[in-house]
Amino acid sequence: MSALITPSPRLTEAETLKLFSALEHLVQRHQKLLACLQNEKRLIIEGKVEGLLSCVAEKEKLLRAIADLEEERIRIMAELEGANRVKTLKTLLSRLSPLDREKLETLGSQLDALTAGITEINEINGVLVKRVLGQISDLFTLLGQLNTDGDTYQGSGKMNIAAFGRTISRG
Repeated sequence: MSALITPSPRLTEAETLKLFSALEHLVQRHQKLLACLQNEKRLIIEGKVEGLLSCVAEKEKLLRAIADLEEERIRIMAELEGANRVKTLKTLLSRLSPLDREKLETLGSQLDALTAGITEINEINGVLVKRVLGQISDLFTLLGQLNTDGDTYQGSGKMNIAAFGRTISRG
């Protein structure tokens, strides 16, 4: 005996609109996140701390919105495909009209491209932050050495004039 596989019914217009709306919002938030990360990169390079703090807050807000939209997408997929089915966009292709199928593929491609761009710039920003942290660490080490060198600087950071005069006369 062979089991008959019945094709899943087409999505209704309301279901399709609901899914596309969620995906379009996801694409928009991903685009904003990518722009935010590009701005973050610029601010890291320029060393603009206040702008960077604002940018980080915006990034956190966007990440929360993306997480909420992704939960909504998963919930919609569960409604459309059932609780025990794999919930990927590709599982819905057979349930869409050719035009809607093309739109779904386009939205999926946009999300994939944006995710790749976000990953790439996030890695670049991570490298930049590590470099800046290394420079800060080196500066603290240097300042510590200068501050403990009692001959040149006082504890307050002011130059020791007497030591400075001795250094010049020795040269």
